[in-house]
Amino acid sequence: MRNLKIKHKLFIFIIMGAFLTSFLGWLFVQLSQSLYDSLIYRETTDKFHLFSQRIEEKLLNIDKLSLSIMSDADVQRYLKEIKTAPGTYEAYFAANELKKKLLSYHLFDYAVSSITILDTNNNSHGVGLNVKTISSSDMESLREKASEYKGASVWVGGILQDDAFFSLREIREIDDSSMEPLGTLLIRTFADKIIYASPSESRYYDSTLLIVSGDKVIYPGESPISYQEQELLFNDVNNYSLITLNHEKYLAAYFTLQYTGWTFIHLVPYGSIFKDTFIMKIVLICLYVVVLLIILLVGLRFSKSITQPIEKLTKKITVVEKGNFELDKLEFPENRDEIGQLSRNFDKMIDKLDTLIKENYVKQIMLKDAEYNTLKAKLNPHFLYNTLDSINWLARMNGQQQISGMVKALGSLLRSTVNDKEFITLKEEIGNLSNYIYIQQFRFEDRLVYRMRIEEHLHSLYIPCIILQPIVENSIKYGVETASEMCEITVYAEELPDRLVIIVQDTGPGMDADYLSKLELNEVAAEGTGIGLRSINERLKILFGEPYGIRIESEPDKGTIIKISIPYTNSPA
Repeated sequence: MRNLKIKHKLFIFIIMGAFLTSFLGWLFVQLSQSLYDSLIYRETTDKFHLFSQRIEEKLLNIDKLSLSIMSDADVQRYLKEIKTAPGTYEAYFAANELKKKLLSYHLFDYAVSSITILDTNNNSHGVGLNVKTISSSDMESLREKASEYKGASVWVGGILQDDAFFSLREIREIDDSSMEPLGTLLIRTFADKIIYASPSESRYYDSTLLIVSGDKVIYPGESPISYQEQELLFNDVNNYSLITLNHEKYLAAYFTLQYTGWTFIHLVPYGSIFKDTFIMKIVLICLYVVVLLIILLVGLRFSKSITQPIEKLTKKITVVEKGNFELDKLEFPENRDEIGQLSRNFDKMIDKLDTLIKENYVKQIMLKDAEYNTLKAKLNPHFLYNTLDSINWLARMNGQQQISGMVKALGSLLRSTVNDKEFITLKEEIGNLSNYIYIQQFRFEDRLVYRMRIEEHLHSLYIPCIILQPIVENSIKYGVETASEMCEITVYAEELPDRLVIIVQDTGPGMDADYLSKLELNEVAAEGTGIGLRSINERLKILFGEPYGIRIESEPDKGTIIKISIPYTNSPA
């Protein structure tokens, strides 16, 4: 991240903010939908629970009807007459009167299709629709089912007809408390009329109702959905769950009626409940995508509005870095914000800097050159060189070879000061240094050991004139003159990728950190030729720039190392 441009950082920040906002919005939609789903589940379940309770109330009312018929005194008397005098006129009369009595009860509820009483002689007495459709074997089966409950009501369904429920009750004698069986009461009901209040109500609920008794579906007869009990994974806490039947997703709400023991299962297609919710969710997602794209576009323009002025300012700085202080202000239109103010202040700074360079920096360079030329002029080199040349010939004529050599070396040194070249080859500089060492070795003899270890392929490079001799003179001054033992001075070079480093190393007494600091701050006066290390350092920085110059490394009793950093120069530019 630290290496990215500001506009990229801003854009990434905006993208992260937009996506975070979208994610929170999506999370809000998901949580809202989850809460809404739970609410719909509960509301739907409550609706079907009330629906199931209404069915149970109808069944209870019909059971009250069966109880009224069973306890009716006339019904009791007629059945007792039929039981005690079978085949007689009295029994025949009682049977007719029993049917008339049942006709009055048949009008009790429109859901009742027929009322049938099976007497102890296996004769049926019924009124209503489809009375004669029950076979004798079915009658016997229903009689046995009713007798198991000993006068209590029991409901059965899906046995004889798929669209009918039967309320069964064994009729027992109650006058003398003997509770002897007098017959079996069968009340047949229309299943649809028990479940729905009207035919239109069955279409009102967009659901499928399954009524299960035990492990058998008793309603409807032909279910449009294949029910498999093992696939219904119900939640015993909420009385609803989401299930999949025949690759379709349903909300299953189920209730077990305490009175009949039947389980009512309402299957509602998931899509019909959450169709509107799904559409709303898609609309919200599309809206979030549109808002996200708008935020990204606006964020991109916003980031550009911030970073473009910075890039323009960077372009200005790049132009100034190349040495062009005269900027065309028309190429850089400014804003009125803080960055625009910064750019205008930069322009003012560049103008002042340009003036300062022209008035001061150039003058300082000229002053340095004047001081350097004055230093060389102090020696009056032409006069001295001619005089030394005469002395050299006189010494050779008198056979004084040592004197002749010293005078010749000194003359060569003076000749190097005569030329006005700013740059000379490294070979020439090494030659001047060798002449200087030749003279000094006559003075110090064995106390001065000098070694030159610069590779010949470097001799053709150009360096500033009179650089090495003042530094070596400084090493002799502090390394040889102040000590009685031998001092070794070595000059060698290191080739780095971006610069040449010439190293002058001596084995003298060295300098402590305090003295070295004062020397770097020019608080110690230069000796020898008068060209101090700081002057040479400033000269190199003026010629080549801040990365170049002199660096001193020294410790007491460990000698001194002076490193001269200069660029590779192949011509006397």
